[in-house]
Amino acid sequence: MTEQSFVGQKIVITGGAGGVGLALGRDLLERGAEKVVLTGRDKDKLVRAAESLGPRAETAAFDVTNEDQVAEFFSDHTDIDHLVTAAAGTERGLVTELEVAKARALFESKYWGQYLCCKYGAPKLTPRGSIVLFSGWISRKPLAGVSTLAAVDAAIEALGRTLALEIAPRRVNTVVPGMIDTPLWAARLSAEEQRVHFAKVGASLPVGRAGLAEDVAHACRFLMENGFTTGATLDVDGGQR
Repeated sequence: MTEQSFVGQKIVITGGAGGVGLALGRDLLERGAEKVVLTGRDKDKLVRAAESLGPRAETAAFDVTNEDQVAEFFSDHTDIDHLVTAAAGTERGLVTELEVAKARALFESKYWGQYLCCKYGAPKLTPRGSIVLFSGWISRKPLAGVSTLAAVDAAIEALGRTLALEIAPRRVNTVVPGMIDTPLWAARLSAEEQRVHFAKVGASLPVGRAGLAEDVAHACRFLMENGFTTGATLDVDGGQR
């Protein structure tokens, strides 16, 4: 049997206060998950997110880059069916110009944050449980000015392939989103700038539109429920080249 039912299952989603994490939490609860634990750094955002999902959604506020906080969270949680590490970060700049501290900070948030969740979360997975990591399209389709992010994403994909062997039969896969229209962009662009940007993105893609959080959430669900898929990287980028 290659598909799993989410009925009665417990899922932990880091970065669950919005975007892909929140969309995935909603999808899983609609499909019968017993409990979805949304985590992130902003307690208020988490509470609002959980309220929008209903009583089977729980929250835990902690920083995935803080090893003590990650360890403490997982010490209180057992029998996790799936762990989805959707918490992420971004940083742009040429290697010769980007401050080293900012490059290190990106590794701390996106790579080491996921690494720590795997380190402390993997032992708490059920025997047929799974982990879904988050990389990004820049890992294999790079642009000038995003070398640090490309390196981080590639490291995450390598981590996923190796970890799939180390914790088998528990499964580990990596989702690789393309240009996805999520609230993360609000920190960089105004609402109008986002509209224009994603209109251009959509026009450039074979599918004719920009990606949505729900598109990536659907890919995560596939990786979680297909029991014959492990060590894989799944592009969700609209055919981006």
